Amino acid sequence: MLGPWNNIDPYVIALFWFLGIWPFVYMSVLLVDGQNQQLNGSLASLLAMALGGFILLPYFALRRSETTKQFRSNLFVRIFESKLVTILLMIAAIGFALYALKFGDIHAFLHEFRTHQFIHIMTIDFFVVSFLFPGLVEDDLKRRKITNNNYFRICFLPLLGPLIYLYQRPPLEQKKSNEKNLL
Repeated sequence: MLGPWNNIDPYVIALFWFLGIWPFVYMSVLLVDGQNQQLNGSLASLLAMALGGFILLPYFALRRSETTKQFRSNLFVRIFESKLVTILLMIAAIGFALYALKFGDIHAFLHEFRTHQFIHIMTIDFFVVSFLFPGLVEDDLKRRKITNNNYFRICFLPLLGPLIYLYQRPPLEQKKSNEKNLL
């Protein structure tokens, strides 16, 4: 979507960019969650950027609940734990949503949805990744020693809810004695 956008409805453009934001949202959880899984969570998130959210389905099918307090912290974990990354993702998501609402034509988008298979699949992909994300949150909450269910509930609001969750969640804690061994 780097070519001419003149004839593309802003809702389609926003949807395209939302699907580009989602892998970063997933990466913020999967970098730690995926460390003890059969499939690498980080790899699944990266593949989702190129192949779509449907690639996450095998990860979720093979994933087991894992709340181990032991995890390897590295540069990528620290980057995706930062509030700055979440704020940048929120600004992008809200900006594209406002762009679509102000300049888009919902009827044109619905026509595109019904008549173009690519737009149809993109829309379904958006909702698949939206509805899968809350499945990761329960273990993430346990890792962070949070019992407040409001964090879990907010994640059912597509894209914006998980971004709010990522912004509000406290940082991961790791015992100082284990930190040297796990880096």
